[in-house]
Parts: sequence; C-alpha cells; structure tokens
Amino acid sequence: MKPGLRANIAGLRPIGGLLAAVAVSRSSVMLFPFYGVYLATDRHELTVGTIGLIVGMFGIGSLVGDVASGPLAARVAEKRVATVGFVGVAGTVLAISISTELWTLVGLTALWGFCYELVNPIAYTMVARAVPAEQRRFAFSAVRLAINLGMGTGPVLAGILFKFGPGLLPFGTAIGYLASAFILARARIVALPDADDGTRTAAGDDGGTGRPGVRFWSFAAATTPIHFAYALPITMGSVYVIHTLDEPAGWVSAIFAVNAAMILTCEIALNHAMLGLSRRATMLIGYACATAGFVLMGFAPAATWLLLAATVVWTLGEMIIYPVMPDHISAISPNRLKTRNMGFYTAHDNLGKVFAPLIFLPLIEALGAVASWSLVGAVLLVGLLGTAAISNSPRIWGVDKASKLIGASKGS
Repeated sequence: MKPGLRANIAGLRPIGGLLAAVAVSRSSVMLFPFYGVYLATDRHELTVGTIGLIVGMFGIGSLVGDVASGPLAARVAEKRVATVGFVGVAGTVLAISISTELWTLVGLTALWGFCYELVNPIAYTMVARAVPAEQRRFAFSAVRLAINLGMGTGPVLAGILFKFGPGLLPFGTAIGYLASAFILARARIVALPDADDGTRTAAGDDGGTGRPGVRFWSFAAATTPIHFAYALPITMGSVYVIHTLDEPAGWVSAIFAVNAAMILTCEIALNHAMLGLSRRATMLIGYACATAGFVLMGFAPAATWLLLAATVVWTLGEMIIYPVMPDHISAISPNRLKTRNMGFYTAHDNLGKVFAPLIFLPLIEALGAVASWSLVGAVLLVGLLGTAAISNSPRIWGVDKASKLIGASKGS
C-alpha cells in the first residue's frame, strides 16, 4: 500500500538538518541579487563594463565549484566540504565588503561563486546516501522546496537592508551563511547501511549491469534541452515580455509569482502522488509538460494571458522533472561517482543559464515569438524522444521500477 503524505514527510527526518541549512543559506542570498548596484553605489570608480566583468566571475566560479565537488568529496567528508562551502561564502562576502582593488574583487567574486555552488551537488549526494531509494524523489522535491522558500525570502530581506544601507548586505549574507554552517555541522546525517556497499560500485543503486559512464552521459545528453529551456524564463522572461511583446513589467512579475506559488504549494504533494510511477514514466510526463508549456509561450502575442497558462504548464513539468533527474542520477551512479556526477549535473544546469540567452535573444529577434518558442518546443521534443529511446534499454538506462510503496501510513 502507498504510504501517506505524513509518512513520507516523517521520512525526511534523517536530512532535517540539511534541509534547514539549505533553507537558511538560501534565505541569506542577499548580496548577489543587488551585487551590481552594490558595486556601483559603493565603488564609484568602477565602470559599467567592469562591474559586468566582476559579477560574471560569480558564474565562472560556480561552474568550477560544480566540477570540483567530486574530487574534493573523494578526499574530505561530504558534510565537511559543504560546511566549509558555507563558511567560505561568509568569508568571501566580508572580504568583498572591504576590498577596493579591481582584481581582488574579481578573484573574490569567483571564489564566492565557487563556495556557493560547492554546496549544491554535495547536498544532493547527502540526500542520495541518507534516504532510501523509494523515498529519494520525494526527498529531492523537499530540497527544492527548501531552496525555493529561501530564494523567495532572501531578495525580500535584501531589499529591506538595501534601504537602510547597501553596506549591510555582505553582513546579512555572512551571518546567514555562518548560521547555516553551524546547523549543518551540528546535524547528524547518517548514510544508509548499504550506501557504501562495495558490490554496488560497478552499477548504480539499481544494481543493474552496464557501464555507468555510458548511462550518465547518455542521460545528460537526453536532458540537455531541459536545462536550456528552463533557463529561458529567468534569463529571458523580462526581455520577452517587455521588449518583444511590449507589455508592462507586471506580466513578468505575474509569471514568477505563478511559478513560485505552484512550486511552494504543489510540488511536495505532486511528487508524493507520483511516487508509484517509474522514473522513465515520470521523466516523459515532465518532458511532455515542458514541451507543451514552452510552445504555448510563443502564442502570447495573440493573447497575453496565455503567458500565465503557459507558465502553469511548464511549471508542472518543472515540478515533475527536476526531482526525478537527481533521483535517476543517484540510481545509476556508483557510490564513488555520486558526488562527481551530481556536480556535473548542477554544472550542466548552470551552463544552460549561460548559453540560453546567448542563443535565444538573436533567435527571437530574427524569427519572432511563435517560431522561436516552437523551435524550443521542437528541441524539447527531440529530448523527449531521446529519453524514450534510451530508457527502453536497461543497459543504458538501468533497472527502472516504480517506487516500492511499503510501510503504509494512515496519514494523508
């Protein structure tokens, strides 16, 4: 029988400290949303181009942090790496607050991005080690909820602090990240007894045969369109609405409000309801929602309200597909490669945010809204068909069964 929602929430206790640390740290992301204006206000000698260079180094450092997380975790305990990442963020933003030299700011910003992003793949790996496979997808959705709760709070707090004085932002960020480091350091996150079982090093947790490298990279290739498409709302949403559609900025806010409201209120329940589905079925449903939602974005010139309808559809895809992707990676990755593969996964996502605007902006100017968003949908359809193809091969996809619905609870 299927366990109730209360039982699944109770199953999050082993990672409660991690979820709290993630929520507090993301609520403390105060400096970054205002970093450009902070530098312009506090460092009058910097030009606009120079500020762009400095801010851009955060992304470079983040990509390096993603890739470096695996080698670091192979030598140092994962929780210690994440704790050092939290402390590193606090230290670098405080150093930024007193730095005046250009190249010092460039280096510190890259280090800040490195420490900030270092935590993400480590957190996913700790979930994969501490939570049973049948509850893992639900746990990943809980991590996303903690992230989104924090990211909804941090900019609001930052706006309040900015009114009192931009110089308060580094200190607010540092205090929050030090608190996160303390919470995580005190948390007791224990790997499951079989998490380091040497018999599972040849295959992932699913125990199937096959080459783990082929499995991971084929999955990464098949999901590349997802990372590209879901980078578009956050990087190009305002440009599309205000510049292309010539609509007021309130529509941009409405898109983000609908997206955030759905994630915060529906994602946990939705993933609980879908636990009985295989990873393959879940991926394909999420991919289908993404494809339909982003195609619908292109029809907004005919009726602006379609922006919100499209947002509902692609947000459904986001809530379905983003918890199942790390769930699948943890299932197909040997224990020695879990952190490395999670690092590549988060780097893959960040690369989408780098390249999506570079490709989409000239595309929409040349082809228009309908053709451009239809092309995004076509790329997603190719990814959907690719995922369907590789998931038909157990050697490439792995053993994929619906979650074991045991330990039923009367809770709902």
